[in-house]
Amino acid sequence: MNPEDLQTKDDVPRKRDEVRKYAFVTKRALEADHIGYCYRETPENDIDSGWRFLYGDEDDDYLDNPTHVETVYPEDMLSINPALDLVLGAPVGLEFEWNLDSETYDEIVDL
Repeated sequence: MNPEDLQTKDDVPRKRDEVRKYAFVTKRALEADHIGYCYRETPENDIDSGWRFLYGDEDDDYLDNPTHVETVYPEDMLSINPALDLVLGAPVGLEFEWNLDSETYDEIVDL
């Protein structure tokens, strides 16, 4: 198989640009080796991708403590769950949660 066959035409260049920027991930997610919830917000600066990766049960007190967060490249999260590759090209404002049944990240849609 040709390596180019593995790439989607539209997403690969954009994803490559985005993964050179940083994301925030909670230590809880890193220690558990699980991303249960992620979202993308407006980046805080030029080196911020806007991605936030969480285990999913962190409360506000936990998240407000800067020692509970690490800075990583978004593509580093693929080692935790390769299914994240399908959401890394998502625009600002989207949220995703892990669906154990389908083993995919489902977009959270407000009704």
